[in-house]
Amino acid sequence: MDPSTTEIQVQPQYHDSNGPASQSNNTKTSSREPKVKTHRQKKADPPPIPSRPYHRLPFATFNVDVSTLDRSNGFGPRLGTFTLRRPRATPWTYQAQVVQSASSEKGEDVIEIRTPGMIAGASRGIVKHLSRDNVALARGLSWIHIPLEDFLEHPTPIPALHPATLPLHTYLTHPLESHILSLCLRDHNDNQNMPANTNAWVQAKTVRGVRKVSINDWILWTKALRPDLVWAFVDIPKTLLSSSNSQEGGVDEMSVVKGEGRQTSQKRIVKCLERSTGWVTKLMGGLLEDEQNTMVDGEARKRPPIIVPLIGGCDGRARDEFARSLVEPLDRGDRAEAGGLRTLDEGIFGYAIEMVDLPTNTYGTAPSPITHHEADRTNTLTDLVLTSLEPLDSSKLRIAHSTPSPHAILRLIDECGMDLFDAPWVAEAADLGIVLDFSFPVPTMEGNKARALGHNLFEEQYALDFSPLGSTPSWPCDPTFHKGPILHSSLDDQQWESEVAGGSTRPFSKAYIHHLLHTHEMSAYSLLHLHNLAVMDQFFTDIRTFLSESDRSAFREEIGRFYEVYQLPETLFDGAKVRWKEVEDARGKGRLKREREALSSAAAVLGDHALVENSQSGEATPRASDIATAVVLEAVEDTT
Repeated sequence: MDPSTTEIQVQPQYHDSNGPASQSNNTKTSSREPKVKTHRQKKADPPPIPSRPYHRLPFATFNVDVSTLDRSNGFGPRLGTFTLRRPRATPWTYQAQVVQSASSEKGEDVIEIRTPGMIAGASRGIVKHLSRDNVALARGLSWIHIPLEDFLEHPTPIPALHPATLPLHTYLTHPLESHILSLCLRDHNDNQNMPANTNAWVQAKTVRGVRKVSINDWILWTKALRPDLVWAFVDIPKTLLSSSNSQEGGVDEMSVVKGEGRQTSQKRIVKCLERSTGWVTKLMGGLLEDEQNTMVDGEARKRPPIIVPLIGGCDGRARDEFARSLVEPLDRGDRAEAGGLRTLDEGIFGYAIEMVDLPTNTYGTAPSPITHHEADRTNTLTDLVLTSLEPLDSSKLRIAHSTPSPHAILRLIDECGMDLFDAPWVAEAADLGIVLDFSFPVPTMEGNKARALGHNLFEEQYALDFSPLGSTPSWPCDPTFHKGPILHSSLDDQQWESEVAGGSTRPFSKAYIHHLLHTHEMSAYSLLHLHNLAVMDQFFTDIRTFLSESDRSAFREEIGRFYEVYQLPETLFDGAKVRWKEVEDARGKGRLKREREALSSAAAVLGDHALVENSQSGEATPRASDIATAVVLEAVEDTT
């Protein structure tokens, strides 16, 4: 064989700008030719954050009705009003969307939320299952809480690049006159294990993986996005106690049992407290208004309202130490870094408690008559929350994240004096086809059997149930539609003219929602979530009404009755997950494969032949595969 031919087959061809290079017949010479290095194209730098005109920071207040405070310990149920005053942006901000609100004569939007009340979580700025027009129909959505990690798949968060005075509000298109937007780094409801944080950054979970975020990044993005309220940058461990097979800095293979709390090593907790205190100090100074933007009349420099998560996990001593670090006097260096504050608590507007890492299963039973002062301190949920709140100012706002049930909400109001709550299980109920149906105080009922918190509309018993979703006033129970044509342009407006302002229709029934769920229609989840939000909003309204008319002892009695009448949500939700999976598998991806496996299993159980009762001689006996096919087809038909 010609050696040159062999050389051409095994040696790669090299190319330059003029074309293929000539190949040498000498193997040694060819092997010494330098390899051509291919350079990756350098990634373009992210676009800079646009400069924006100065806009005055919102002013928030929280007033507690002192008459509702329990004077024995200061942590009883209380009524209050949270008020946000946001100066109106210039017309350059949202141009045609400028609304001359009648709420104030000073050119500002005024939004009030009564407490106890609810805040709504969001994913990528979207309230689950609800489009923008649906949000306008929903109850209890005055405050929307947004995790920034949903936008961190890009070097610079996309909303920060929006050319507007209030970019976060304008990008998400929530009406300025009716909605409050707050910003945090991580989703409070996410309890998955994450890589360990360090002294320089916190790990955030994005759609493209984990991203490291520093305190300087958080200050930069917060000042660029201009939310109404800001959550402080703190170190909340999402790793478990180290195991023998876990790697340094990696994610532990163990998982957290829901409701039992996350256990963290003592060494990790100490680092967590040190980092968080330093980051909160730096945040206080970093969010101050620039000196050139201070008012001419000598008004002091301001910072946006800041909410600090009270950390420490399931360790009561750690929670107490962090809370006391917020009220201790700062030394000269820290005072300068914090913008002249004497204590960190002076710059804090309110406090937040994250329930997802705490032992919430201790709220599975009704409260005992013994108060936390009379009993020995244990690491129950109430004791951990009170340990964090006792050293702090009782007049400031208190927020509870990831409350697991309405039972827990009632106990947190009664035993800890919490003001605002988010309830992720409300959206989860809509995911599983559950329509909530509970109220406070508990209505008089016959029998002693405990009721579920709602109804699973996937069940066949609702196929012919044409009753409304519930008695709570909500848009699905009293829908209103515009009877005129949909006008897409000014030309349509000239062609079609309607004098009909709108009309009412019959309520959406359980049978209709049952049909939508079994046909995988997205509108089913929107209707369920609209109704469930209305149930929660009415729940808080009834609590406020009861507290204004009764004392604490009567409130505790009603909480006990609520525990007796309504089951915890786990039973209802677990059953709904099973039914949801059955309906999903009936028409979902891989249906044919699952049917074949069912046929094989049935044939293996029945054997090659099966006897049929009353069969006459001479007739063919049905095969097991035929029987299995009929059984599976009938089951699929029933589920659809």
